[in-house]
Amino acid sequence: MTVILGGILLAAGVMLVVLEPVFSGRGAPLYDGVDDFDKGAARRRVALTALRDLEYDRATGKLDGTDYELLKTELSREALQHLGTRGAGGGDPVVERASRELEEEIEQIRRALREGLQCGECEHLNVSGARYCGRCGEALAVHGGAS
Repeated sequence: MTVILGGILLAAGVMLVVLEPVFSGRGAPLYDGVDDFDKGAARRRVALTALRDLEYDRATGKLDGTDYELLKTELSREALQHLGTRGAGGGDPVVERASRELEEEIEQIRRALREGLQCGECEHLNVSGARYCGRCGEALAVHGGAS
């Protein structure tokens, strides 16, 4: 009988400790108050993603040359604006580096589309020379020099 009573008291104590924050009205914060989120980097990433989608739309024939150039200029300017540049000088190394990285990423997407390295299942752009999708494992329909 004392064993059962001891078990009941132990269970009640554990439940009291577990449910105490609920009854006291205290809440835990969802984050520690330190924001590591960089809004400029997030906006730049959105612009780069939009540029990637723009390249895909051009490759699939959804955009003509005039619309493509107009949108590319606008999105590139927006991406470069959020790099945190130090003025509008023509020789700013941050702007030049960002522009070069942006053009390299666009060229990589163009090459992947041209070589058939985009997965037909999950639409992942794979690295040059890939025979299978790096995301889902589906065989790629590689154009050109595939063996």
